[in-house]
Formats: sequence, structure tokens, C-alpha cells
Amino acid sequence: MNSSFKIGLALSDGGARGLSHIGVLDSLKEKISFDHIAGTSIGAVIGAMYCATADTDWIYNRFKLFFKTEQYNSIGLDRLNIEDIDEPTFWHDIGKYVKEKLIINLAIDRKGILKPSRLKDALKFLIPVKNFKDLKIPFSCVAVDLNSGKDIIYESGDLIEAVLASAAIPGYIQPIEKNKMLLVDGGVSMPIPVDILYNHQMDFIIAVDAGITNFKPIHNLNLLKILGRAEQISTKKLSLFKSTKADITIRPNTMNLFWSEFDKIDDLFKNGKKAGKESLEQIKNAISKK
Repeated sequence: MNSSFKIGLALSDGGARGLSHIGVLDSLKEKISFDHIAGTSIGAVIGAMYCATADTDWIYNRFKLFFKTEQYNSIGLDRLNIEDIDEPTFWHDIGKYVKEKLIINLAIDRKGILKPSRLKDALKFLIPVKNFKDLKIPFSCVAVDLNSGKDIIYESGDLIEAVLASAAIPGYIQPIEKNKMLLVDGGVSMPIPVDILYNHQMDFIIAVDAGITNFKPIHNLNLLKILGRAEQISTKKLSLFKSTKADITIRPNTMNLFWSEFDKIDDLFKNGKKAGKESLEQIKNAISKK
């Protein structure tokens, strides 16, 4: 492999499931030097952290510390988990009903549950540099403009603002209003940003898909679960399509977690590391054929 051979890494969306990216990076970092990393949503967060530090231990520990901070509590992710149980109690059902009614009522009158400023504070804590020019590895992330439907690619300027736009989950984080655009999570159209690396003419592209592995039967059917499952199916199919341009796609076991279950970081890190290690021989063989 000659010195001009360029390897790119695409990190997918997936909310908490994307914490498995840290484990994948940890298993690959000693064997592979990345020339460009692209990320969507949580993939943009972890991609920016890695491009700033090239240190997976720091990233893992920074997240662990983050979960103990006021910035994390203010986002309220732990309050979003509505677990299915086989024999729900009366009070469990009442609690779910109240929460779901509250979300529907908020949706009628508001642009999102949280203002972008809360997520921005979290990103300032997680990402140690403020500008793309301060990164050690070239980095790109993607958001979507709701007005035009176009992908908005960020590769220079304010890093925090770029990742904020890429991670603004529709309905949860209010759209970022900027230059007549309404910017939301890049996962809407590019859940795995392989196209960015393809356009940068990488010689070899590795994609990491932190999506749902398989679907569980829906219990206690309601409107939110129907809409949620429909979105999950369309995202999974779009991810499969987008990853076809990658030379290798790594799919860690994300345990079918809900996107806000960030407390499972230890298991996700372990599963990501396992998937990365298992892919090394395949990556080596594929590169040798280039």
C-alpha cells in the first residue's frame, strides 16, 4: 500500500447506540490511520471528539463524566425511556399515557422539546476544540435543511455549531435556524455519511452502522410506537443503501436499544470493540486487493 492510499471512516447516527463507535475506533486505531472521518448525529459528535484527540480512552472517560453533569441532566434523555414490560401495572400504564399525551400536546405548539442551546452546552463539554482548523484529522459532518431538502456538509469554521446542526434530532431538538435554513439531524437523509468520503476520493472506505440490529414485536400498540417503528424501518433501509459505497461495513451489536439509553455505554463500548476486532482481518484482506 503506497503512502498516497487514503482511508476514510464513516460513523453513523443512532443516538445512544452510536456509543459503540468508541469501541470500534479503539479496536482499529493501532492498525489503521484514517485520512478523513465523516459523521452523522452521534457519529458527528464522536467523530469530532476523535479527530480532536485521537484518544478513545479520553472520549470514553469524557462521556462517563458527562453523564454526571448538569449539562446531561438538562437534556433529559433519561426521562424519555419508556420500557415495555410483559405485565405492565396499572400505574405503569398511567405513567406512559401521561407522558405520551404530554409529548403530543407539545408537538402541536412547539418546534421541539428542547432548545438547541442545551445540546450546544453539552457539545461544548464533550468536544475539546471549537474550530475545524484545530482538528488533528480532517473531519466532515452533515445536517439537512428542511426548507430545501438539501444535505448541508460542514468541513470548516465553527465545529460546535456544525455538530449541533448534525445532531438536532427532529421533534426533540428545535431546528437550527441559520441563513434562511432550518437545519436538523443529518440522519434524515444520510444516516451513514459514506457519500462524503466517496466525494473526497478516499481509496478505501470503512462504514460503521450503529443502527438497530433487528426489530422486536411491538407491544401495547399506540400512535407514538407506530410512528417510531415506521421511522426505524425507513432509516434502516436507507442506511443499508448508503453503506453500499463503503468497502467494509462494521455493524456492532447495539442490542436494539432505544436511542436515549446512554446508560448502556459500557456494553456498547465492549460490543463495538468486539465488532472492530472481528473486522480487522477482513479489512486487511480487502485493502490488499486495492
